[in-house]
Amino acid sequence: MTGIRKKLITKKAVRKHIFIYAMMAVAIVHFAVFFLYVNINSFLMPFQNADGMWTLDNIKLVLSNLSMGAQSEIVKNLKNTLIYYAVGIMTQFPLSFFFAYCLYRKVLGYKIFNVIFMIPMMVSTVVLVAVYKNLLSAGGPVSVLWERVFGKQAPFFLYDERTATASIVVYVIWTSFGLNLIIYAGAMSRIPPELWEQSRLDGVGFMRGMTTLAFPLIWPTFSIMLLLSAGGILSGDGPILLFSGGMYGTSTLGYWMYENVVLKRLYNYASALGVFMTLVSLPVFLLVVHIRKRLPDDIQY
Repeated sequence: MTGIRKKLITKKAVRKHIFIYAMMAVAIVHFAVFFLYVNINSFLMPFQNADGMWTLDNIKLVLSNLSMGAQSEIVKNLKNTLIYYAVGIMTQFPLSFFFAYCLYRKVLGYKIFNVIFMIPMMVSTVVLVAVYKNLLSAGGPVSVLWERVFGKQAPFFLYDERTATASIVVYVIWTSFGLNLIIYAGAMSRIPPELWEQSRLDGVGFMRGMTTLAFPLIWPTFSIMLLLSAGGILSGDGPILLFSGGMYGTSTLGYWMYENVVLKRLYNYASALGVFMTLVSLPVFLLVVHIRKRLPDDIQY
């Protein structure tokens, strides 16, 4: 009986390991094909032409474009990209944290603000862009209000190079709150209610509670969000395709990549710029990782 039992246990263990390895094989193949192969190929393509011959023409073309300074299309796209990244940092960290804290503490009208900030997550981006375009269009509510307040014709917000990027930035600010609010509010919900009761007895006010209780206690979540955003310094993009198709000075590096890969089929040229973007982003990411390691796991006041 003992030998039969051992044999059954052995067969069960073998089946268990076969199942585990089979499931791991799917993940390994997926990783090898869609990550290793794609990324290795992306680093090889800048040194090849469309026929697969080795060349440095793509690297020279990128360097030549960058050497044009302010007239360079890459530099212009980089400027807009950094604007969107800065706006993302501004909304993702201080503003999202502040609004999440206000909603968590149930300020007056918090239910209405919950709906306002969550609408972009519940409605399709295409629909939101269409609504936003109508708001800013000639004869729209914003144009009418502008004419009544300033007494002159409203500018063509989305069709003027002077105002197009700023108009899209406003849209990005509004639509970027939803996910961040959920993350920060979820982190705050883990704070024991007893701490808020004790702080109220000690005379801790609304703003002091945010800086001395809420922020230190959700610092791990906050620092992870900071780390994740560090690697995306050159990936700040708005919905350029839906708004302007890169016209009126609104193009970003992300849209430039789309245009050169999908529309122009310049895969090798786009890969060359991608390598430069990696060389710029990687040191920034490593610096943030280094700083984060030197900071304590929890901040105390």
